[in-house]
Amino acid sequence: MKQQLQTLTIRILLSALFLLLLPTFAWEATAIAPVSKSFMADILSKEPLPMVKLFRTIPKKTSTASNEPLFSFSVLSDVHVGAEDEDSQKRFRAALADHHLIRPDSRLMVLNGDLSNGNEADNRSLVSIMSEHTLPPVHATMGNHEYYGMWQTENGDQDTSKLNPKWTSQKAIDLFHQMFNYEKPYHELVMEDYHFLFLGGEFYRDVDPNVKEDAYLSTEQLTWFQEKLKAAAAAAPDKPIFVFLHQPLVHTVDGSDQELGVVQHQELRAIVNAYPNIVFFSGHTHWNLETTKQIKQLEFLAVSSASVQEIWNANNEPEGSAASQSIVVDVYMDRIVIQGREHSEKRWIEPAFVKRYGGNNKGIQAIMVGQRNKS
Repeated sequence: MKQQLQTLTIRILLSALFLLLLPTFAWEATAIAPVSKSFMADILSKEPLPMVKLFRTIPKKTSTASNEPLFSFSVLSDVHVGAEDEDSQKRFRAALADHHLIRPDSRLMVLNGDLSNGNEADNRSLVSIMSEHTLPPVHATMGNHEYYGMWQTENGDQDTSKLNPKWTSQKAIDLFHQMFNYEKPYHELVMEDYHFLFLGGEFYRDVDPNVKEDAYLSTEQLTWFQEKLKAAAAAAPDKPIFVFLHQPLVHTVDGSDQELGVVQHQELRAIVNAYPNIVFFSGHTHWNLETTKQIKQLEFLAVSSASVQEIWNANNEPEGSAASQSIVVDVYMDRIVIQGREHSEKRWIEPAFVKRYGGNNKGIQAIMVGQRNKS
């Protein structure tokens, strides 16, 4: 009887100990158990990428000498960083290092669309590469490739024959905003009394198949754009207004007539034509800054930044070269100077383009410096 009592007591104590330790064992089992990709995607989507914490602040210049720029900024587009694409990563690293070399005191870096293919892994690769470099504040726009989660298959490949039913335009926008802490696909920056307006397509083919690769700009965005332009022109009538959209307006820079570019291109063109001080920056076409005309003076100034990841020729075909290009803008009291940069060879693309502002110029004088490109 005594032995049976002891045995029962031991069993009770062991049971109590097991119940006490069960949460610990359960937590350890959960921690080491494999989790599904969908579960991880849900978790990662709730963790903001640290993009906005990467950048340093550059002090404002006090010099007003006419031979010194007030500030400089760079414009890169079509970076197309892929988590599994080592060449795209290498080219982006080289471009960032080159920009720091040529303009260490740059006040701004603009990534004008097609930063990646719009998925979590690519975005984290993009942010990781940027964290390796010393950068000024970065602002960005959404390109068509930011919506390319729409074509992603379960194994991570791209299949443009059918839409991914687990992806939406809103999810693409949310991931983009997650990197830059934006509230909408368009926003404004005012720096040293200069206005920078960033536009962006607001949905993709899941909402309307007719959008294709063009930017859809809502009535709300176009109204916002008009209001910001009116305020900028009133505040500084003799200063340029810098506008950024990944897709070019049709029939502007070379290569812009290959597709529509902007769904509401007529409405946007009418707005832009009314402000001759606009400098309209685009990417998307990848066309070579050196062999095609990527800066054109129209009712406004149209400028393309080519591509960091892959350069295309005038036949609208990839060159298959090591070329990697973007642009630098130096802002002076009375003018801006725009110059292309070939990162693969660390050299300037001649000639530089100069546009004068203020006084009697009225924002219409534009001259080329150096040897002109051949037609």
